[in-house]
Amino acid sequence: MIKYFSIHNSLNEQIMGKLPQVKEVLHNSHISEEPNFIDKFPFKKIEINPILSNAVLYSKSKQTDLIMTSSLGFSCGSLLISDKLKKIFEQFKCFGVQFFSSYIVHKEKKNYDYWQSHIYDIPYDFIDFRNTDLLLKDRDENRKLIQSYIERVDKEEFLRMLENMKYPKMLYLKNISFTEQMNLDYFFLRNFEDASLGIASENLKNKIEKQEITGIEFKPIELSMNDWLDSNGVTEKI
Repeated sequence: MIKYFSIHNSLNEQIMGKLPQVKEVLHNSHISEEPNFIDKFPFKKIEINPILSNAVLYSKSKQTDLIMTSSLGFSCGSLLISDKLKKIFEQFKCFGVQFFSSYIVHKEKKNYDYWQSHIYDIPYDFIDFRNTDLLLKDRDENRKLIQSYIERVDKEEFLRMLENMKYPKMLYLKNISFTEQMNLDYFFLRNFEDASLGIASENLKNKIEKQEITGIEFKPIELSMNDWLDSNGVTEKI
């Protein structure tokens, strides 16, 4: 069975140069009025050249292969990656992702060797829902978080539940099991915590690490973020 890892930005300031890495984001249009702005296509395949936003790095930041972004224009699993990292992705089986040419700004100079990803599909057919836990989160009348595991369902019922669920209720996939047909190297899952930048196979992870790609870390998907970031946890040991 393939082993999978969620992708994360590095939190090592020696690697990133400065945290946070991005000083500001340049929006190249009135994004609320621009129909071709990339955020207007959530989980839809884009058939045009979308309007992108561009990251401006702090002068002390380093131009890593994965740039840490968190802003309008970089949502729904979007990656801002170097041309070197994109070429690695192209060698593997990636699902439901497009790449659009972009640039970053660093020390008042533009670097066009960057790409922005866009997620347009989710590989639900590769999830073994009958062997995957479902965690329901809600708020009580005092706004206190309450959560509980609910009965497992098939894919169709899971998607119906998502469609009919209203905030503050949220449904999450936990302890994911994949089908025997699972053969993907990169993909994105909605409603799966701790994987906002997507999931990579062990083969893709090993290739990325062998090529000394910067700004990226990999967490085994079976580990919680608390265990991963604990001062005595896996990250520190690595």
